[in-house]
Amino acid sequence: MSEHTSVAVRDLEKSYGNKTVLDGLCLSIRRGSRTVVLGPNGAGKSTLLEIVATLRSPGSGTVVVEGQDVVAHTRQARQLIGLAPQSNALDPLASPQEVLDFQGAVLGLHARAARRRSSELLDLFGLGEHRRTRIAKLSGGTRRKVDLAVALVNAPSLVILDEPTTGLDPLARMDLWEELKRLNANGEASTLLISTQDLHEAEVLASDIVVLREGNVAAHDSPDVLKSLVGERTLTLALDSPGTARALVGASRAGFRAEPGDPGTVRLALPRDPAVLRSALEDIGSVAASVQQMRLADPSLDDVFASLAAA
Repeated sequence: MSEHTSVAVRDLEKSYGNKTVLDGLCLSIRRGSRTVVLGPNGAGKSTLLEIVATLRSPGSGTVVVEGQDVVAHTRQARQLIGLAPQSNALDPLASPQEVLDFQGAVLGLHARAARRRSSELLDLFGLGEHRRTRIAKLSGGTRRKVDLAVALVNAPSLVILDEPTTGLDPLARMDLWEELKRLNANGEASTLLISTQDLHEAEVLASDIVVLREGNVAAHDSPDVLKSLVGERTLTLALDSPGTARALVGASRAGFRAEPGDPGTVRLALPRDPAVLRSALEDIGSVAASVQQMRLADPSLDDVFASLAAA
């Protein structure tokens, strides 16, 4: 296991009856990353996270978290992992202070150390004013911050989050995204492993993306690399007349394509070759006075998902 690897998964298999959910899956999760796992229903996302979190045993294969095998050394591995499950399991009648103190006791911290860690986390998440408020009276976004605080009580090397913003309103979601990035940047949550169905959430959070399909890894790289593999950056120009558009398409040295269904529009897949790009810009410059609108579009994670996860 490399010193730069937080989680190493090798030849992981898991079946339920006759259904194979994970089929020889291999994966290395980079230490310090925000790794988002994507895939259609049934691809094995939840099972993978549950095995890494020591909540489920693999059929075969190995999972090593920060040097600890999750099967052979389950107790030691659990000390390195913080888990924020999708469904909120906090006692609605308890306060954030009580929940955090209790979690510290469960993890074996002495009372004074548990209280000190609780105070640190309440301050870290800006929850000081809510420390004695019942969980039931907190907003969804604030409850989710308490969930995260609970996951960090043991100062874990790896934090696993399952659908972290499900049920939150848009402002609360954006706030939590910024909180997660901040925690990752300052080292409080050095490695994040996140499962989500929300492609926009993945776009905002991910430094690395793992795409699962049929129980195995279909792709694993940065969002930008994956998008470049499945799509192209395009420039679409709306011109003042179909004739001008046709002339540009016919004369261009850069391979313009007419946009289907709109005779006054042309579309260019932006070339990577600098010489070809310069030619394209010169061609565009020749009709600059005729340009009414222009739109630059990058490939998206929707394109990645459609191409790699659903193939």
